[in-house]
Amino acid sequence: MKHLGTLLLLTFAFGIARAQKQKITTYQLMEPGFNMNTITGTISEIYTTKRYGKTFWWVRIGADTILHVWPRHLDTATMKPGITRSFKSIKRLDNNWWIKEKSENYIKPKNE
Repeated sequence: MKHLGTLLLLTFAFGIARAQKQKITTYQLMEPGFNMNTITGTISEIYTTKRYGKTFWWVRIGADTILHVWPRHLDTATMKPGITRSFKSIKRLDNNWWIKEKSENYIKPKNE
């Protein structure tokens, strides 16, 4: 009975710890007119990742939202950290390609 109580207590503690972990939502900026979904927020970071020889641009909005932007839609004049901006025509992504890896090199935007 002691072991069962300990097991339940540990399970409850791990459940609370996992619930407090911040969950990140990932979106992709689509072609104009794809849909009417919009996100508005302050850009906190812009970074890139490389997968299979392709460069992916990511815009972090606040602390819990990440938006994938294709290079053709990347507007370095209005997409800078600290700027509040609206992103229209977005789609939710279900992958983990936004995670930065230690092996990835930082790529400077053209206007920096």
